[in-house]
Amino acid sequence: MATPLTLYVPIKQDAISQAAAQYAQQNFVSSVQAGLDASGIVHYARLSLIPNPSGSGTLAILLDTVFDGAMNPYLDYFWQNDGTKKAFQGIAAIALTPPEPPVTDQTGFENFIDANNLNKKATDLYQAYTLTVKQIVGS
Repeated sequence: MATPLTLYVPIKQDAISQAAAQYAQQNFVSSVQAGLDASGIVHYARLSLIPNPSGSGTLAILLDTVFDGAMNPYLDYFWQNDGTKKAFQGIAAIALTPPEPPVTDQTGFENFIDANNLNKKATDLYQAYTLTVKQIVGS
């Protein structure tokens, strides 16, 4: 069964955080493709920027993924990968309300994701097929 993650993180409104959000969104696929491919469990991943109501700047980051299996093994894989660990720490650093204490271990990472996940259960996802990524790509 596939599991959704809809990570919604309001971000700071300063120039550095706004630029970091733009950079993350513009480089998202190229920066995560190798790690996501290697995981063998991610169906889709997208990073969207939610605009401010004024139309100027970014209000929040929305990371939307669908993956095979349960949440904790998924998070474990990404915490163990230095590149994705740094990416998530970067999101936490520009968060309007950063985690306290800062994310420095897997438990803190899991707590941050859980606190900002809009989909708390797998039943929030419509699924048209039951194949895993490995079944689909034939590996």
